[in-house]
Amino acid sequence: MRISLNKYKIFSNAKINIGLNVFQKESDGYHNIDSIMAPIDLSDEVDITFYSNSGDLKIECSDKNIPTDERNILYKTYKAFFEENKKEKEKIDIILKKNIPSEAGLGGGSSNAGFFLKLLNKHYGNVYNEKELEKLAMRVGSDVPFFIKNKTARVGGKGNRVDLVENNLKDSIILIKPLDFGVSTKEAYESFDNLKEVKYADFDKIIKNLKEGNRIALESNIENSLEQGILETDTNIKMLKMTLNSVVSGKKFFMSGSGSTYYTFVTELEKSQIETRLKTFVDNVKIIICKTIN
Repeated sequence: MRISLNKYKIFSNAKINIGLNVFQKESDGYHNIDSIMAPIDLSDEVDITFYSNSGDLKIECSDKNIPTDERNILYKTYKAFFEENKKEKEKIDIILKKNIPSEAGLGGGSSNAGFFLKLLNKHYGNVYNEKELEKLAMRVGSDVPFFIKNKTARVGGKGNRVDLVENNLKDSIILIKPLDFGVSTKEAYESFDNLKEVKYADFDKIIKNLKEGNRIALESNIENSLEQGILETDTNIKMLKMTLNSVVSGKKFFMSGSGSTYYTFVTELEKSQIETRLKTFVDNVKIIICKTIN
């Protein structure tokens, strides 16, 4: 029996949250959210080989802290896809080079899952339309449906509502990811559940600001419910934010998702100056410059 091979290379990009509202926990233990997510041009490299015989998924990853067994979100994606269309599992090898930091609030794992799901669908002859794919993505993780569309969108419910939003922001973004700690999503939500009061982002205004490309107005409307919780409980995050505010005064820093990454919008003129200041005065962080992609 001759086994045919199909090799693909995909680049699965990260996202930032431009504001994140979290609401009280529902009876099923999950929270409804409201957020604007924007894809950014920081990507993992994923090499995928499809074999034409039955078998299992094998994952290799450049980040040794990421499990490569059934706990990996790519494995969950693989399983969900073959279960859903009742097809016999085929042998697939994945080599994953991580450039998106984990526990960072940048959606790295969800992005890998979303892009892999789209590729599985395409490889097997477009079994599902976009709506069906989003539904299947929801089974894998709440941020995964966003990466099916992978355009700036308002994401609501448990992550299952994805409505595209016009984004005309021209500014670059500087990401600041602490190297010696992360924030687990579970920890972020638990901190939020203990908050006495929450400040909410105004998404109608944010949508208007994005459409107009008005960054100054945009910055005054961004809030992140999870950050508000984490700042109460996590001294590392608290120290990081204080450091950022003192090193670059007059700039606003926002947490993406459940953290631990902060970001700030910069003009072409400010970019290298602010990058240099951050690299000089903030210890143990990785600084990444990127842009939103639309």
